[in-house]
Amino acid sequence: MNAAIADEQQAVNSTNRVQWFTEAKFGMFMHWGLYSHAAGVWKDKKYYGIGEWLMHRAKIPVAEYEILATSFNPVKFNAKDWVATAKQAGMKYIVITSKHHDGFAMFKSNASKFNVVDATPFKRDPLKELADECHREGLKICFYYSQFQDWHEPGGGGNSWDFPNNKEKFGEYFETKCKPQIKELLTNYGPIGLIWFDTPGIMTKEQSHELLDMVHKYQPQCLVSSRVGNDVGDYTDLGDHELPAEIIKKPFESLFTHNDSWGYVWYDKNWRSPKELVQMLVKINGKGGNFLLNIGPQGDGALPEMSIRTLKKVGDWLEKNKESVYGTSYSAFPELTWGDCTTKPGKLYLHVFDWPKNCVLRVPGLSCKIDSIKLLDGGKKLKYSSEAGDVMVKLPAEMSDQMDTVLVVAYEGDLKVDPVRTIMDGCETTMFALDAKLSGETKTKKISWMEEFGDWKHANIVEKWKTEKDAATWKFRAPKAGQYWVELDYSYPSKSKRQEAVIQLSNSQQLLFETKDTGDKASHFQPHRIGVVDIPAGQVEMSVYPVGAEDAFINLRSVKLIPFE
Repeated sequence: MNAAIADEQQAVNSTNRVQWFTEAKFGMFMHWGLYSHAAGVWKDKKYYGIGEWLMHRAKIPVAEYEILATSFNPVKFNAKDWVATAKQAGMKYIVITSKHHDGFAMFKSNASKFNVVDATPFKRDPLKELADECHREGLKICFYYSQFQDWHEPGGGGNSWDFPNNKEKFGEYFETKCKPQIKELLTNYGPIGLIWFDTPGIMTKEQSHELLDMVHKYQPQCLVSSRVGNDVGDYTDLGDHELPAEIIKKPFESLFTHNDSWGYVWYDKNWRSPKELVQMLVKINGKGGNFLLNIGPQGDGALPEMSIRTLKKVGDWLEKNKESVYGTSYSAFPELTWGDCTTKPGKLYLHVFDWPKNCVLRVPGLSCKIDSIKLLDGGKKLKYSSEAGDVMVKLPAEMSDQMDTVLVVAYEGDLKVDPVRTIMDGCETTMFALDAKLSGETKTKKISWMEEFGDWKHANIVEKWKTEKDAATWKFRAPKAGQYWVELDYSYPSKSKRQEAVIQLSNSQQLLFETKDTGDKASHFQPHRIGVVDIPAGQVEMSVYPVGAEDAFINLRSVKLIPFE
């Protein structure tokens, strides 16, 4: 078989194996291990941040950490309860940590005695019980595996306090523990949906391919996550806590925790609400991806009560609105101020998060033969009309669901949508860095940072501008004329000085301003309200550029138009 044919066959196989994943839309992540037993505390000290990194943060010697296993006895673990919770929430697959960075296997392993069956009084294989229950209930069972970091082994990555020269022995660890354990997962637990690798570290491209090929050899339909490393994998996992900034037309997954930590921490009470989770699900689906939501089981095997209650409410919403989620594709529109959109052939699902005060929903730039517009829950038909190239839908006086009320637009023939962003009447409109047309030397870049250990944040910024020729320009459409404040959200590059800059509108209006000092970190974004402009009806362009910057100009994250009321 020549290379071209092999590549083509690989693409076909990848498409076939990924179909279930692209239709599923919603999965449960579970971080569970010895760190759950410690619950964010070591020797009476709390380690704020993500609990599964406790061994690393406290620099716990391997010999001391092993003692933790002798009292790990999660007698409240019940696979039926876990799967029932995920299924009732509308989740279609479960990804659970088989081995996290601490090196402890939550399954029976012949490759290492540091596992839940051999090293704890529990003596059961919870992954086997969970896999069997998932198979019975029709959910995909999937396994997380940390392939590079292993703080328990001399050759595993990450443990510099016990093994200062561990990189030299990685090859031995890779052959004697990593690969054998992955084979065990692929051969002892029935059909597996995917292997969720993490932190490839110093792995070579050949080693990443070796893991990919091993998975496909033993389970041809099993997916491999992109975190296997080196641009290898069947689908893409975004960064921790990263919402996609734009539509992604290849299979991907966004992953978030229900609270702040992935592994259980007893004092972490910062829970996301059902409303926030429903809207996150829809936003991710609207960009074309899956939402993987993490729950951290307790050390005794019970699920946190708040997670159970919250997931039930999410599941209640999904049961009524499942048509607008499962098997859908990405939005047909640019960013929608009032919510988001998912699609199927011949149907648009309009997810309304913010109910218009006048109970008239503007659907911007929609051009197609509409058969009907209805409320998805209950099927009530809604009246609609056309105005300035938009479809205007008359809504009931109140939302039928405060989390997300879904409208379904049934249409025939070709669907056409104006790609230009529309300002909604009386609403704030935020335009992001990736929405801009850049000129001169200006570039966009993604930056990531932690505000608390493990609490990753992400932003796309406009940077590399120094002269009037270096600009970022946004095009938008205003159905009606109005006055708006212009607000920039930016941070200051390190050691830069305050500089003069211009906001220029295509109707010759200008706002002149001097940048503010936001601190010396690129992540210190601050809003800066610049002034008021008159936005005419129709298409408008708005540009931002420096006036002869001496140093690097601002890191611009977004431009916001706020009604001047």
